[in-house]
Amino acid sequence: MKILFITRLFYPHVGGVEKHVYEVTKFLKRKGNSVSVLTEKFDKKLKNIELINGTKVIRVDYPHIKLIGLLFIWWQIFKNRKLIQKADVVHIHDVFIWYFPFCLIYPKKSVVTTIHGLEWDSPLNKISIFQKRLAAMLSNRTIGVGEFMEKYLRVTFNKITYGAAVQHRKTSNKKLKTIVYVGRLEENTGLLKFLSWLKNNKYQVDFCGDGELRKKCEIYGTVHGFTDPTPFLKKAEYCVPGGYLAALEALSYECKLKLFWNNKVKEDYWKTSPFVKKDVKDWAKSQTWDKLASEYLDLYNDVLK
Repeated sequence: MKILFITRLFYPHVGGVEKHVYEVTKFLKRKGNSVSVLTEKFDKKLKNIELINGTKVIRVDYPHIKLIGLLFIWWQIFKNRKLIQKADVVHIHDVFIWYFPFCLIYPKKSVVTTIHGLEWDSPLNKISIFQKRLAAMLSNRTIGVGEFMEKYLRVTFNKITYGAAVQHRKTSNKKLKTIVYVGRLEENTGLLKFLSWLKNNKYQVDFCGDGELRKKCEIYGTVHGFTDPTPFLKKAEYCVPGGYLAALEALSYECKLKLFWNNKVKEDYWKTSPFVKKDVKDWAKSQTWDKLASEYLDLYNDVLK
Protein backbone atom coordinates (compact mmCIF):
# COMPACT_ATOMS: atom_id res chain seq x y z
CA MET A 1 0.00 0.00 0.00
CA LYS A 2 1.21 3.53 -0.79
CA ILE A 3 0.68 5.94 2.12
CA LEU A 4 1.31 9.68 2.18
CA PHE A 5 1.64 11.33 5.59
CA ILE A 6 1.15 15.09 5.81
CA THR A 7 2.39 16.58 9.05
CA ARG A 8 3.65 20.00 10.03
CA LEU A 9 6.86 18.79 11.68
CA PHE A 10 8.83 15.58 11.41
CA TYR A 11 12.13 14.06 12.50
CA PRO A 12 14.65 15.42 13.43
CA HIS A 13 12.31 17.94 15.08
CA VAL A 14 11.51 16.90 18.68
CA GLY A 15 7.89 16.59 19.81
CA GLY A 16 5.04 14.20 20.51
CA VAL A 17 3.42 14.32 17.05
CA GLU A 18 6.83 14.08 15.39
CA LYS A 19 7.72 10.95 17.34
CA HIS A 20 4.28 9.43 16.72
CA VAL A 21 4.61 9.83 12.95
CA TYR A 22 8.29 8.77 12.92
CA GLU A 23 7.66 5.53 14.80
CA VAL A 24 4.51 4.62 12.88
CA THR A 25 6.26 5.12 9.52
CA LYS A 26 9.01 2.70 10.60
CA PHE A 27 6.55 -0.06 11.44
CA LEU A 28 4.40 0.54 8.37
CA LYS A 29 7.55 0.10 6.26
CA ARG A 30 8.37 -3.14 8.09
CA LYS A 31 4.92 -4.42 7.14
CA GLY A 32 5.72 -3.94 3.47
CA ASN A 33 4.10 -0.57 2.78
CA SER A 34 5.50 2.38 0.85
CA VAL A 35 5.44 5.52 3.00
CA SER A 36 6.18 9.16 2.12
CA VAL A 37 6.07 12.17 4.44
CA LEU A 38 5.31 15.73 3.35
CA THR A 39 6.38 18.18 6.02
CA GLU A 40 7.82 21.61 6.81
CA LYS A 41 11.47 22.43 6.22
CA PHE A 42 11.93 23.92 9.68
CA ASP A 43 15.72 24.18 9.35
CA LYS A 44 17.46 25.57 6.27
CA LYS A 45 20.22 22.97 6.72
CA LEU A 46 17.82 20.11 6.06
CA LYS A 47 17.53 18.54 2.62
CA ASN A 48 14.42 19.15 0.55
CA ILE A 49 14.14 15.43 -0.17
CA GLU A 50 15.78 12.52 1.66
CA LEU A 51 15.26 8.94 2.78
CA ILE A 52 14.90 8.28 6.51
CA ASN A 53 14.62 4.59 7.46
CA GLY A 54 13.40 3.90 3.94
CA THR A 55 10.72 6.61 4.12
CA LYS A 56 10.83 9.36 1.52
CA VAL A 57 10.63 12.76 3.28
CA ILE A 58 9.70 15.82 1.21
CA ARG A 59 10.16 19.16 2.97
CA VAL A 60 8.51 22.42 1.91
CA ASP A 61 9.48 25.91 2.94
CA TYR A 62 7.04 28.76 3.52
CA PRO A 63 6.84 32.13 5.31
CA HIS A 64 5.30 31.97 8.78
CA ILE A 65 2.75 34.65 8.00
CA LYS A 66 -0.98 34.02 8.36
CA LEU A 67 -2.81 33.39 5.08
CA ILE A 68 0.29 34.17 2.98
CA GLY A 69 2.06 31.21 4.54
CA LEU A 70 -0.95 29.00 3.91
CA LEU A 71 -1.06 30.04 0.24
CA PHE A 72 2.62 29.11 -0.06
CA ILE A 73 1.89 25.71 1.51
CA TRP A 74 -0.97 25.05 -0.91
CA TRP A 75 1.26 25.98 -3.84
CA GLN A 76 4.08 23.74 -2.59
CA ILE A 77 1.70 20.79 -2.17
CA PHE A 78 0.24 21.46 -5.62
CA LYS A 79 3.76 21.24 -7.07
CA ASN A 80 4.09 17.89 -5.30
CA ARG A 81 0.60 16.72 -6.22
CA LYS A 82 1.93 13.51 -7.78
CA LEU A 83 2.48 12.32 -4.20
CA ILE A 84 -1.29 12.59 -3.66
CA GLN A 85 -2.11 11.06 -7.02
CA LYS A 86 0.07 7.99 -6.40
CA ALA A 87 -1.00 7.43 -2.79
CA ASP A 88 -3.66 4.89 -1.92
CA VAL A 89 -4.28 6.76 1.33
CA VAL A 90 -3.45 10.28 2.44
CA HIS A 91 -3.03 10.39 6.21
CA ILE A 92 -3.03 13.87 7.71
CA HIS A 93 -1.74 14.63 11.19
CA ASP A 94 -3.46 17.75 12.56
CA VAL A 95 -2.78 20.07 9.60
CA PHE A 96 -5.91 19.26 7.59
CA ILE A 97 -6.03 22.90 6.48
CA TRP A 98 -2.92 22.14 4.38
CA TYR A 99 -4.89 19.54 2.43
CA PHE A 100 -8.27 21.28 2.30
CA PRO A 101 -8.16 22.48 -1.37
CA PHE A 102 -7.08 19.02 -2.51
CA CYS A 103 -10.28 17.52 -1.13
CA LEU A 104 -11.95 19.38 -3.98
CA ILE A 105 -9.29 18.48 -6.56
CA TYR A 106 -9.22 14.79 -5.57
CA PRO A 107 -12.69 14.11 -4.13
CA LYS A 108 -12.33 10.31 -4.43
CA LYS A 109 -8.96 10.13 -2.67
CA SER A 110 -9.08 8.16 0.60
CA VAL A 111 -8.24 10.50 3.48
CA VAL A 112 -7.53 9.60 7.10
CA THR A 113 -6.92 12.30 9.72
CA THR A 114 -5.39 12.00 13.16
CA ILE A 115 -6.24 14.88 15.49
CA HIS A 116 -3.52 14.93 18.13
CA GLY A 117 -5.04 17.44 20.51
CA LEU A 118 -6.38 20.92 21.10
CA GLU A 119 -4.44 24.17 20.94
CA TRP A 120 -3.46 24.39 24.59
CA ASP A 121 -2.83 28.15 24.55
CA SER A 122 -6.52 28.53 23.72
CA PRO A 123 -8.11 25.05 23.72
CA LEU A 124 -11.65 26.23 22.99
CA ASN A 125 -10.69 28.68 20.25
CA LYS A 126 -13.69 28.71 17.88
CA ILE A 127 -11.64 28.79 14.67
CA SER A 128 -9.45 25.88 15.80
CA ILE A 129 -12.48 23.86 16.90
CA PHE A 130 -14.21 24.55 13.56
CA GLN A 131 -11.14 23.43 11.58
CA LYS A 132 -10.94 20.16 13.51
CA ARG A 133 -14.65 19.48 13.05
CA LEU A 134 -14.29 20.21 9.35
CA ALA A 135 -11.37 17.78 9.17
CA ALA A 136 -13.49 15.08 10.80
CA MET A 137 -16.37 15.75 8.43
CA LEU A 138 -14.27 15.66 5.24
CA SER A 139 -12.09 12.68 6.16
CA ASN A 140 -13.06 9.09 5.40
CA ARG A 141 -11.77 7.96 8.80
CA THR A 142 -10.58 9.82 11.89
CA ILE A 143 -8.38 9.03 14.87
CA GLY A 144 -8.44 11.09 18.04
CA VAL A 145 -5.54 11.17 20.47
CA GLY A 146 -7.58 11.10 23.66
CA GLU A 147 -11.24 10.45 24.41
CA PHE A 148 -11.69 13.92 25.88
CA MET A 149 -11.71 15.50 22.41
CA GLU A 150 -15.01 13.88 21.48
CA LYS A 151 -16.62 15.99 24.19
CA TYR A 152 -15.11 19.29 23.08
CA LEU A 153 -15.20 18.76 19.32
CA ARG A 154 -18.60 17.01 19.43
CA VAL A 155 -17.43 14.36 17.00
CA THR A 156 -17.12 10.58 17.18
CA PHE A 157 -13.77 9.19 16.09
CA ASN A 158 -13.35 5.87 14.31
CA LYS A 159 -10.51 5.15 16.71
CA ILE A 160 -9.12 6.67 19.89
CA THR A 161 -5.44 6.23 20.66
CA TYR A 162 -2.97 7.44 23.26
CA GLY A 163 0.18 6.71 21.30
CA ALA A 164 2.64 3.95 22.09
CA ALA A 165 6.04 3.23 23.58
CA VAL A 166 8.86 0.75 23.34
CA GLN A 167 8.73 -1.70 26.24
CA HIS A 168 11.88 -2.06 28.34
CA ARG A 169 13.30 -4.57 30.75
CA LYS A 170 12.75 -4.05 34.45
CA THR A 171 15.34 -1.89 36.16
CA SER A 172 16.50 -1.95 39.77
CA ASN A 173 18.27 1.41 39.60
CA LYS A 174 15.34 3.54 40.75
CA LYS A 175 16.31 6.35 43.10
CA LEU A 176 13.74 7.19 45.77
CA LYS A 177 12.31 10.71 46.10
CA THR A 178 13.18 11.60 42.50
CA ILE A 179 10.86 13.06 39.87
CA VAL A 180 11.35 13.82 36.19
CA TYR A 181 9.05 16.29 34.45
CA VAL A 182 8.74 15.73 30.68
CA GLY A 183 7.11 18.39 28.54
CA ARG A 184 6.85 22.08 27.80
CA LEU A 185 7.54 24.44 30.69
CA GLU A 186 4.32 26.38 30.19
CA GLU A 187 1.40 27.27 32.44
CA ASN A 188 -1.18 25.48 30.26
CA THR A 189 0.42 22.09 31.02
CA GLY A 190 -0.52 22.33 34.70
CA LEU A 191 3.13 22.92 35.57
CA LEU A 192 2.40 25.65 38.14
CA LYS A 193 0.25 23.18 40.08
CA PHE A 194 3.21 20.81 40.16
CA LEU A 195 5.57 23.56 41.34
CA SER A 196 3.09 24.51 44.06
CA TRP A 197 2.96 20.85 45.16
CA LEU A 198 6.78 20.79 45.35
CA LYS A 199 6.77 23.55 47.96
CA ASN A 200 5.54 21.03 50.53
CA ASN A 201 7.21 17.92 49.13
CA LYS A 202 10.97 17.51 48.94
CA TYR A 203 12.13 15.69 45.83
CA GLN A 204 15.10 15.76 43.50
CA VAL A 205 13.58 17.10 40.28
CA ASP A 206 14.82 17.03 36.70
CA PHE A 207 12.94 18.99 34.03
CA CYS A 208 13.21 17.68 30.46
CA GLY A 209 11.69 20.56 28.55
CA ASP A 210 11.82 24.31 28.10
CA GLY A 211 9.52 27.30 28.02
CA GLU A 212 8.42 30.48 29.73
CA LEU A 213 8.48 28.95 33.22
CA ARG A 214 12.12 27.85 32.99
CA LYS A 215 13.36 30.24 35.69
CA LYS A 216 10.65 29.18 38.13
CA CYS A 217 11.49 25.53 37.50
CA GLU A 218 15.17 26.19 38.21
CA ILE A 219 14.19 27.07 41.78
CA TYR A 220 13.00 23.50 42.34
CA GLY A 221 15.38 21.43 40.25
CA THR A 222 17.61 21.16 37.20
CA VAL A 223 16.28 22.19 33.79
CA HIS A 224 17.89 20.19 30.99
CA GLY A 225 15.97 21.69 28.07
CA PHE A 226 14.41 19.59 25.31
CA THR A 227 16.53 16.49 25.62
CA ASP A 228 16.07 12.74 25.55
CA PRO A 229 14.40 11.93 28.90
CA THR A 230 15.46 8.27 28.81
CA PRO A 231 18.40 8.54 31.28
CA PHE A 232 16.14 10.33 33.77
CA LEU A 233 13.19 7.97 33.30
CA LYS A 234 15.45 5.01 34.01
CA LYS A 235 16.34 6.36 37.46
CA ALA A 236 13.33 8.43 38.54
CA GLU A 237 10.75 7.04 40.96
CA TYR A 238 8.05 9.34 39.58
CA CYS A 239 7.28 11.13 36.34
CA VAL A 240 5.10 14.18 35.77
CA PRO A 241 4.22 13.87 32.06
CA GLY A 242 3.13 16.78 29.94
CA GLY A 243 1.11 14.48 27.69
CA TYR A 244 0.10 10.94 26.83
CA LEU A 245 3.25 9.94 24.99
CA ALA A 246 5.49 11.02 27.87
CA ALA A 247 3.23 9.09 30.25
CA LEU A 248 3.51 5.89 28.19
CA GLU A 249 7.28 6.22 27.98
CA ALA A 250 7.48 6.78 31.75
CA LEU A 251 5.40 3.68 32.41
CA SER A 252 7.63 1.66 30.09
CA TYR A 253 10.48 2.50 32.50
CA GLU A 254 8.29 1.66 35.51
CA CYS A 255 7.95 5.22 36.75
CA LYS A 256 4.93 6.06 38.87
CA LEU A 257 2.84 8.88 37.43
CA LYS A 258 1.83 12.15 39.07
CA LEU A 259 -0.71 14.10 37.04
CA PHE A 260 -1.48 17.83 37.31
CA TRP A 261 -3.87 20.19 35.52
CA ASN A 262 -4.90 23.83 35.80
CA ASN A 263 -8.20 23.91 33.89
CA LYS A 264 -11.24 21.77 33.13
CA VAL A 265 -10.06 20.76 29.64
CA LYS A 266 -6.73 19.46 30.94
CA GLU A 267 -8.52 17.73 33.80
CA ASP A 268 -10.75 15.91 31.28
CA TYR A 269 -7.64 15.17 29.20
CA TRP A 270 -6.29 13.03 32.03
CA LYS A 271 -9.44 11.81 33.79
CA THR A 272 -11.03 10.33 30.66
CA SER A 273 -7.81 8.46 29.83
CA PRO A 274 -6.54 5.03 30.95
CA PHE A 275 -3.73 6.75 32.89
CA VAL A 276 -5.97 7.20 35.94
CA LYS A 277 -7.08 3.56 36.06
CA LYS A 278 -5.70 0.92 38.42
CA ASP A 279 -4.64 -1.43 35.62
CA VAL A 280 -2.74 1.29 33.72
CA LYS A 281 0.59 -0.59 33.91
CA ASP A 282 -0.82 -3.70 32.25
CA TRP A 283 -2.65 -1.62 29.65
CA ALA A 284 0.49 0.41 28.87
CA LYS A 285 2.50 -2.74 28.13
CA SER A 286 0.14 -3.53 25.25
CA GLN A 287 0.51 -0.09 23.62
CA THR A 288 3.26 -0.76 21.10
CA TRP A 289 4.16 1.01 17.85
CA ASP A 290 3.72 -2.24 15.97
CA LYS A 291 0.16 -2.54 17.29
CA LEU A 292 -0.64 1.07 16.43
CA ALA A 293 0.71 0.66 12.90
CA SER A 294 -1.49 -2.44 12.48
CA GLU A 295 -4.52 -0.50 13.71
CA TYR A 296 -3.78 2.24 11.19
CA LEU A 297 -3.54 -0.38 8.44
CA ASP A 298 -6.92 -1.78 9.47
CA LEU A 299 -8.43 1.69 9.01
CA TYR A 300 -6.74 2.12 5.63
CA ASN A 301 -8.01 -1.23 4.40
CA ASP A 302 -11.48 -0.41 5.66
CA VAL A 303 -11.46 2.83 3.67
CA LEU A 304 -10.23 1.11 0.53
CA LYS A 305 -12.86 -1.64 0.54
